[in-house]
Amino acid sequence: MADRAPSTKILLAVTPDTVEERLRRVLAGQEVISVRTGGEAMTSLHREKFGMVIVSVHFDESQMFALVQDIRAHAKYRKVPILCVLGMRHQLLSDVAIQGLDHAVKAMTANGFLDLQHFDDDDEGNERIRRIVDYLILIDGDLQHIARGKSDAAPSVPERRRASGG
Repeated sequence: MADRAPSTKILLAVTPDTVEERLRRVLAGQEVISVRTGGEAMTSLHREKFGMVIVSVHFDESQMFALVQDIRAHAKYRKVPILCVLGMRHQLLSDVAIQGLDHAVKAMTANGFLDLQHFDDDDEGNERIRRIVDYLILIDGDLQHIARGKSDAAPSVPERRRASGG
C-alpha cells in the first residue's frame, strides 16, 4: 500500500448514511467527526481544528454551497482543503449538470469535486478516493509550509511523517 498522509482530523458533512459509511471506510486511520446540519458543522469548526472538510451535494437539504462559503469566510479555514462529493446521482442529473457542479465547487474555492459513482465501491475504487484525499491533505500542508518561507520544496510523505513524529 502507498504512503498515507499524516493523520488528520476531518469534518465529514455528508448525506445519506450510505455515503458516510463508505467515506468512513475510505478514511480509516484518520480522525473523522460527522455532522448532520450546517449549524453543527459551523459549531464543530469553531470548537476544533480540522485539517480537511468533506461535504456532499445533498448535505443538510442541499446546503453544500452555503457551507463552503461559510467555511471560507473564516480566516482559520481559508486554506484548509474542502472536497465536495456527489454520493447519489439522480436519474435526471445529466453529465452537463455534473460538470456545472464541478465548476461551481471550484469557483467557491473548494479544492475538488468527486462523483462517487465514478469509483467502484470496492478496494480499488476506495483506494483511489483515499489517494485523492491524501493528496489534498498533503498539498494543503505543503502550501502552508512554503507560505511560511521555510522551504520552496514540497516534502514527501515519509518526510512529513518524520517531521510530525508519526
